[in-house]
Amino acid sequence: MLRTIATRVVFGLIALVLAFRAGNSWAQATDPNIVKCVPNVPSAGDVLITGGEDLSENPSGNTEFFHPATGAWISTCPTKVAHDEARLLPYGTGLIEIGGEQSKVDVKKFHIMNKNTEVYVPATGKFKAGPALKIPLEDFAAVKLANGSIMVAGGVTGTDTELPVQTAEILSDKSWKKLKAKMTIPRAAPCAAVMTGGSKSGQLLIAGGTNTSENTPQLNTAELYDPAAGTFTATSHNMIAARAYAVATALPNGKVLITGGIDDSFDAINIAEIYDPSTDTFTQTNNNMSSPRVDHSATLLPDGTVLVAGGETSYNGGSTKLNTAEIYDPSTRLFTSTATMNDHRDDNTATVISGSGTGLDGKVLIEGGFFSDHAENTAEIYDPAGETFTPTANMKFSHGAANAAVIP
Repeated sequence: MLRTIATRVVFGLIALVLAFRAGNSWAQATDPNIVKCVPNVPSAGDVLITGGEDLSENPSGNTEFFHPATGAWISTCPTKVAHDEARLLPYGTGLIEIGGEQSKVDVKKFHIMNKNTEVYVPATGKFKAGPALKIPLEDFAAVKLANGSIMVAGGVTGTDTELPVQTAEILSDKSWKKLKAKMTIPRAAPCAAVMTGGSKSGQLLIAGGTNTSENTPQLNTAELYDPAAGTFTATSHNMIAARAYAVATALPNGKVLITGGIDDSFDAINIAEIYDPSTDTFTQTNNNMSSPRVDHSATLLPDGTVLVAGGETSYNGGSTKLNTAEIYDPSTRLFTSTATMNDHRDDNTATVISGSGTGLDGKVLIEGGFFSDHAENTAEIYDPAGETFTPTANMKFSHGAANAAVIP
């Protein structure tokens, strides 16, 4: 994967067993890649987290869900194959896990990418095989379009070569179909968001990334996908900053917030910018983020503001994992620092709890990620009203670069 340019410190077995950090306990010395299927059945509004990397940095299929009514983490059946850096989206009455790296390796010991998709069925607490992608992918953008279909765009395919692709696929009628139209250029690690208002409501913005394999330069270009026309069109203006691994967040006013990512030196970026569909332009926010961030989360809150949390400061050896968080307010175009998280974490998930019928609805569940190059099993809840982070019970497994979503 492209982010393997990051320096990983390799600890021995003794260090793994003895690892301890104030404020965060690692309940397991190692995580199994695949655990026994115990089909615990969730409730609507529970939050599923699946896959990613385990404590030993192996792709994992381990799956569990958070039950807001009790605050408990409950393990459930794993995926049939491991999915690291995959995507998890609503699909029918359940969820679908798409692509990413699996635990199998090729002759050069590179992890093989998945064509596999798997559908989580809440009624049974199990995954079943889903329709296969046309090509194996990771570092792609995945969104649910306004018409309910799921689209993947860009990413890398192959193993050691990791070639960026120019293609996109749409899942409809229970099968993936490669679009005849291609993106304007190949893009690996782009960010993307479906606009939810304004003159281009329902269109998809795809921005940044890289069109080389594990190399520079990063891209400052962007393009739009129009589902009605089935076409990709370059925006008339480029982004303020070239970036890969950024995060795009659709705002209620129809604009899109783009935060963080890495520059050509593989250092994280503190510049954020706004795409305005009415003018087809990018403009910088009124201030920068408090910290440069990559592999962070950016979550739209019920009041229309955005919680930006965690991440790291570089893909180089001197990277710092962040425990800071901040709020972006579209009305002022300003970032304001909020409380710090209980743990430093990058490649974490952040999910707004909804539909649980509990007092946690509207709050944000932040799960897993990496600290000191080890996946975490901690989670915490952000309360927008009180601007506080409160730890939950520890998860059953460690999850780094995992996926999470509310169960319908």
